Amino acid sequence: MAPIPRPTPSTVAAIYAAYEAANEHYDSLGISVGESGTECDRALWYTFRWISAREHIDGRKLSIFRTGDRWEEVLVSDLERIGVEVYGQQDRIRLADGHIRGKCDGKAMGVPEAPKTEHLCEFKSSNDKNFKEIVAKGCKEAKPLHYAQCQLGMHYFGLSRCLYLVVNKNDDSRYSERINYDIEYCLRLIARCERIIFSAVPPSGICTKPDDFRGRFCKHNAVCQDDAWPRVTCRSCLHSSPERGGDASWSCARWAKPLSVDEQKAACPAHLYIPALVPGEQTDVDEEAETVTYTLKSGRVWIDGESQREAA
Repeated sequence: MAPIPRPTPSTVAAIYAAYEAANEHYDSLGISVGESGTECDRALWYTFRWISAREHIDGRKLSIFRTGDRWEEVLVSDLERIGVEVYGQQDRIRLADGHIRGKCDGKAMGVPEAPKTEHLCEFKSSNDKNFKEIVAKGCKEAKPLHYAQCQLGMHYFGLSRCLYLVVNKNDDSRYSERINYDIEYCLRLIARCERIIFSAVPPSGICTKPDDFRGRFCKHNAVCQDDAWPRVTCRSCLHSSPERGGDASWSCARWAKPLSVDEQKAACPAHLYIPALVPGEQTDVDEEAETVTYTLKSGRVWIDGESQREAA
């Protein structure tokens, strides 16, 4: 018989519970610069559209995030200790009409390799295995998401160099790399993100089979591969769309109005799923009644819009 696991001590459980209670769940208003390099277009679209259920982050993982924030403070202190001036921490990045969003870890002058060149700063902490891979392969190959983040930051702030500074959480080793700005890479990445942002339907994904190993740890696996129902928000509704010319603006064609963030999260009784998100086949549309009829994979006929109208 397998041994009975030891219970988590009550003190530790209470600490983790306190982290969870204080955690604010929020939805990103756009594509994060830190996720812009994600390999799968569909995964980025799902994140942008708030399709999957909010991910539960347990107390231990929240503690890891806090430790990462403290490492960032340590790395800033390290640079200042050797005479580097660090400033502009958390300056905002806004691209593609505000639909690509993020913040930088800072900017720096006085970097020893090029003291007169202003650098973007990206600070990371890593476990031993990933740290060794970064040292061996460099940022672009080992951490493509970090590389995209560095590139978009340089692009937005008009900088030609990024100081990528990583600490090994296991033994305090440091790794630094000066990354060159690649305008072609940035323009291609922004164009790709804009194509995803303004697509009315989910783009193709990289997982072609339900058991594709690349999807096992994807936060959208339930919706993408297991026919889970999407969240009901304005962003999963066929009436809404992201807009150009604003700061992450959205509008509703049904009510002919702009949508606030709170309105987007709440949705309304006129919500109708984007047909491609429904796990079934669309069979009918009634424009007057504002309903869409589907035959689900179980064979059951389901009318989108009918239950919302009855509830209202």
